[in-house]
Amino acid sequence: MSLTADELENHVEIIFSSKRIKNKAVILCEGDISSVKKVGLNPTMYRNLERKPDADLYKACLPREMRKNNAPQFFNCGGRSDVIKVFCQLKALHTTNLKNSYLDINKLFAIIDLDIQKANIDNYSFQDTDEIFYHLYNELKINPNNIDSHLIFTTGLIHKEAYFLLPLLTDIFDNHKNPLLYVNDEFSLEKIYTDIIEDIDKDKDLSTNFDRVCNRINFSGLNCSTVSELKNAFLNQFHHDIEDRLIQTLFLIRKIKPYWEKINTHENISSEKLREQLALEIAKFYADKDDDNFHITAILKSIYQRALGGR
Repeated sequence: MSLTADELENHVEIIFSSKRIKNKAVILCEGDISSVKKVGLNPTMYRNLERKPDADLYKACLPREMRKNNAPQFFNCGGRSDVIKVFCQLKALHTTNLKNSYLDINKLFAIIDLDIQKANIDNYSFQDTDEIFYHLYNELKINPNNIDSHLIFTTGLIHKEAYFLLPLLTDIFDNHKNPLLYVNDEFSLEKIYTDIIEDIDKDKDLSTNFDRVCNRINFSGLNCSTVSELKNAFLNQFHHDIEDRLIQTLFLIRKIKPYWEKINTHENISSEKLREQLALEIAKFYADKDDDNFHITAILKSIYQRALGGR
């Protein structure tokens, strides 16, 4: 549910007037803000936004050198359209109220999910999320020559949750302190991938946006003539060889969050808390790996270096 006009105005005002953003990059991201939407201008409550799962995840992805005094400040802002609105309104408010602003307009950024549907962006150099995606990524890789052109970034896979289920994370799942289950059965990444592929023809959003979504994977050589043919192409390739490239291609067009939310455990911990712990463990893995080819690391490094350069 989108923010109301009053909630949006309140949220923008809080970020704008927060002393902790002074001289730092501000990164807006998707994520729940229901606990602070109606509390008024309460900076203490807003500090908790960095401890919410989405902002907390991106923060945890920061490589070690970026966790110093000038670490970016992250703010959950609701859904994808809300993030875009907050970004635009912060820019507008800063322009009309420079005297009271702690915001450096050159250090304002946003990270949003690519998703299936595209979202329009007013008064920005890229008119929608698809334009951002195609300029920022080349096939499955981030384009280092274009990254510094962006203030609003889309994920390179469909949702941030897609980065939680890649094959390179097998050891994390195998060695997690709580024995993991998937749909109350033994955990298996292969089973998750099979379900995601088998459900291709049940995905109404994919069917509705089929031609545009298939354009994202035109490098793959998979048969995109119909939804059924695409499903069969993935199944045939999957049974032949499970490789990271194939799974990333799948994660460009299929929603991953519903499958991520089926991970649980018999242990005495809520499924939601379990997934929060898993996500942070995965984020730490990516942060320690510090791989410039990893989409989120590359984005965060670009933001951090530009923020330092404008100090």
